[in-house]
Amino acid sequence: MSSQRQKNTVSHSNVMAGSEGQCQWHFDIQTGEDQGPGNALGQNFQGEPYAALVRESIQNSLDVPIPNGLPVKVVYSFGAIDSNRFPSFFELKKHIKGCMEFWSAKEDIVAKYQKKLDCFDSSFVQSMPYLKVSDYNTLGMEYNYDDNNCPFYAFVRASKISVKGGSFHGGTYGFGKAAYFQLSPINTLFISTMTPDGRVFFEGKSALCTHTYNGEKKTSVGFYDDNNGARPIEVLEDIPRRFRRSESGTDFYILGFNPSNMDDAINKMTLEVLRSFHPAVDAGMLEVEIKAPDGRVINITKDTVADYMLQAFPDEIDKSTQYRALNPRPYYDALVSKGEGRGYMIIEGEKEHLGKVKMYVKLVPEATAKIVFMRRPKMLVYSQKAQSSMGFFGVFICDDEKGDQLLSKLENSSHSKWSKDFYRDEITNDHVQEGVEAMKELQDFCDECITKIAGDNPQSELSISGLDELLYVPDSLIDEDENQPQKALGRPVDVSDVENGSITTSTEGAKVDSNPDNSHGSIGTIMVDAPGKATNAGSGNTHVGTGHGGGRRRGGNIPAPGPDIDVADIDETKGKHFVPMNVPIRVFAQVENDTIYHIVVIHSNRVVSNGKMELIVCGEQYDMEVNIVETDNGRASGNTINNMAFGEEVVKVKIRFADNMRHTVQTKLYYEE
Repeated sequence: MSSQRQKNTVSHSNVMAGSEGQCQWHFDIQTGEDQGPGNALGQNFQGEPYAALVRESIQNSLDVPIPNGLPVKVVYSFGAIDSNRFPSFFELKKHIKGCMEFWSAKEDIVAKYQKKLDCFDSSFVQSMPYLKVSDYNTLGMEYNYDDNNCPFYAFVRASKISVKGGSFHGGTYGFGKAAYFQLSPINTLFISTMTPDGRVFFEGKSALCTHTYNGEKKTSVGFYDDNNGARPIEVLEDIPRRFRRSESGTDFYILGFNPSNMDDAINKMTLEVLRSFHPAVDAGMLEVEIKAPDGRVINITKDTVADYMLQAFPDEIDKSTQYRALNPRPYYDALVSKGEGRGYMIIEGEKEHLGKVKMYVKLVPEATAKIVFMRRPKMLVYSQKAQSSMGFFGVFICDDEKGDQLLSKLENSSHSKWSKDFYRDEITNDHVQEGVEAMKELQDFCDECITKIAGDNPQSELSISGLDELLYVPDSLIDEDENQPQKALGRPVDVSDVENGSITTSTEGAKVDSNPDNSHGSIGTIMVDAPGKATNAGSGNTHVGTGHGGGRRRGGNIPAPGPDIDVADIDETKGKHFVPMNVPIRVFAQVENDTIYHIVVIHSNRVVSNGKMELIVCGEQYDMEVNIVETDNGRASGNTINNMAFGEEVVKVKIRFADNMRHTVQTKLYYEE
């Protein structure tokens, strides 16, 4: 190693400051399976690429802080490299052209790489712009030759693995690097890093496809270094001057970054910092700086985050229906209040698998009960509407080390959801039991928090189990003959139930299908009024969708609201209940004078004089209620249509949502076999 370093230092003694020295592109000879240009990993980040970059880059930095009590600092800045000083780098143009030649029979691939080639012929003739993502007060990325258990190897020279701090980091997939490549139109990065002990590593990476170059077939991935692509540069003087680090941390250069609207890109990045990382900033764990090309500097720190939050999100109520439109203001208020003052609470608990957990609460009468979830890195993972009529915003935090590691295993690759489905045995594909228990503990704790928020008021909770997924409206128009016969999927169960609008079905042969065959249209559940009152809940003979969460309302045996289904006896001489009416549903979205309407086509199998239909919008990461402001059948109240009437026929109901948007939806079905 020492002789190699001396050799490289001497050979580079006359290199112009800032130039590339002896760096060149190295693509190996392709001997195995040919690789096309598909980027499955990048699909996670295509919807909001700027937000994805912020989330992935900051989380990566927060995962590897130097343990000195100082905040991690992440800086986003912009620059360019000169083609005269980096001629070998611009040789990449010939590799891109080789992609077009190798795949000449595939018009879509040729068109894709023609756009990359056009960048060199127009925008990048004299210089190559880049977005630089830098972190400070971090461990950098260690590298050791022939060691596949080090961070630099995992990020630059491997795929689908993640190594942080010298060990495999539980719950991370190594897919986050796709967020960086996603913003490079030429799929190319430079990475320069320094460790706390002063070791440095530099290398470029380009992810193209199998291609030809100088008459040879080349691999899809190439490396830019002075070691024939075998390893990164490890001598500071051999690294091009502008890419040298002077302190511990890592720089990522996203080559070719050239958005059509720079101000919009910077604004989206700023909003994502506030939306996802305000807890880490306020806790003194993180500082973020964005240096705009026009000289503006956005510096979000513990001392400035309140001002930026107030400026960007003046509304204290989160009315969003999509996570990327989430207003973080009420959750920020809940955290910084620390339970002090009227309208704020802190609820603490401890669970076997999750360890110590907390819920920070802001009580707002007009709020839709919503909770955001985060673990130890203090990044918002996702938000979710609670099954509650209480007006509050909540922040769930698990900063217990054991619980944090477990939740990381339950987290998806884009760090946007926790679910038992993401933590399975690799051999049997069964859910890992500790993950199942952790998710149950999470739900139990949320239910406990809602109970404490509700206090002793038995009327504060009026919910129907299962109504949060009864009917969803698809985003696209279904091109099908409306009169085509529908597949028989079952019939309404004609037995009784409940008080407060809960659902009753027969226990015999009943089950829930969350993934029905929608080849002939969606299936929705319409609640139909019927006589009867539930009694002896928990010990009766009829399956009752009471929303029972494990307790009873004070003063009787009527099940309290919650996510479960109970059994009860039915007294048909008292009260009314709703029976699920499982029928085929089609939905047509149409625009009239810039107004979006949804036409819900119901293939009814009975005469209904008083029906109820609740519509739930499927968001990117959670489901939300969106108010219905117009309907031509029944009466709209919130996201529910009451007093619907129709016969045993095909019925069309025209509705308009308050946000005037198309929505993605799905259904939860009950049927009898």
